[in-house]
Amino acid sequence: MNSEVRLCAPAKINLALEVLGKRTDGYHDIATVMTTVNLLDQVTMRPADTLSVSLHGSHAGDIDPENDLAGNAAKTLADIVGRSPNVQIEIRKMIPSPGGLGGGSSDAAAVLRGLDQMWELNWSVARLAEIGAMIGSDVPFFVHGGTAYCTGRGEVVEPLRDIQKLLLLVLLPPIPAQRNKTTEMFDALHAHDFSNGHKARRLAHRISRGAPPPANDLTNAFESVIERMKPELVAHYGAYATVSAPRLHLCGAGPAVYLLVHQRAKLSELRNGLEHVGATVFEAHTITRSEATKIEIVS
Repeated sequence: MNSEVRLCAPAKINLALEVLGKRTDGYHDIATVMTTVNLLDQVTMRPADTLSVSLHGSHAGDIDPENDLAGNAAKTLADIVGRSPNVQIEIRKMIPSPGGLGGGSSDAAAVLRGLDQMWELNWSVARLAEIGAMIGSDVPFFVHGGTAYCTGRGEVVEPLRDIQKLLLLVLLPPIPAQRNKTTEMFDALHAHDFSNGHKARRLAHRISRGAPPPANDLTNAFESVIERMKPELVAHYGAYATVSAPRLHLCGAGPAVYLLVHQRAKLSELRNGLEHVGATVFEAHTITRSEATKIEIVS
C-alpha cells in the first residue's frame, strides 16, 4: 500500500489500579480498569526506504526518537513479518510525557495498527496485542482501545463495553520530567500497598452491566507511594483540591491526576482557578473503542 495512514493515539486514565504483588520475574501483577480519552497524539505513517521517527508538537520535549516506543513497534513487527521496517513515522505529541497517561504506549499501538493496514496483514486485534506485549505492558490495551479490565503486568486485556461519556480535567503539576519514574514507583511499593484486586474486578463487573463507575472503587495503589515520598506533589495536589473540591485521581504512576466533572460544572471558572495555582489543565472526555482505534487512509 502506497497510501498515507493517519491514526489517533489517545491517552488513558486508570479508573482503578491495584497492585497485587511482586512476581519472580521482577514485574508486578496488577488489576486495573483503563479507558481512553480524547487527549490525543496524532500519528502519520508513509511508506519509505528506511525507518524514520520524528516527533513534534507541544509535548515532544526531550523524547529521543531513536529510542521511542513507536520505532520499537515498527522494528518488532517487521522482524516478525520478515521484512524491513520501511516506514516514515511522524508523531504530533499532545499527550504530556511522562505523566502516567500512556502516550508512548499509545503511539506504539497506533504504529502496529497502522502497519497492519499498510502492509495488508489483516491480523486480528488479539494477535497485534500479543506483539504489543513484547513492546510494553500498556501497549496491548491501546491496541484494543476503549475501556478494558487488564491483569498480569497489564498485558492481559479483557475488553469491556463502552462506558457512558465521562467529562474530566487532567491536571499536570509543574515538576521536571522524571525518567524511569514508573520503575521507581513500583520499587517503592510496600507490602501493605498490595491488595487483592477486588475493587478493579467489581468496577469491571459494573461496567460490563452498563452501570456507572462507583466513586468508592476509583483507586490507585501509587497514591500511597506519593504520600510517603513525594511531598512536592502532595503540596500541588493539595492546592488543586482547594479549588476543585472533589477528589483527585492519579493517572497511572503519575504525576498527572484527573478530576471528574459534572456536565453542569462551570469549566472555565474551574480551569482558571486550577491554572492559577500552577496546574497545566487539559479538558477531556472518555471515548469509545471505535473512536480510539480510528484509521484514516489518505491516497
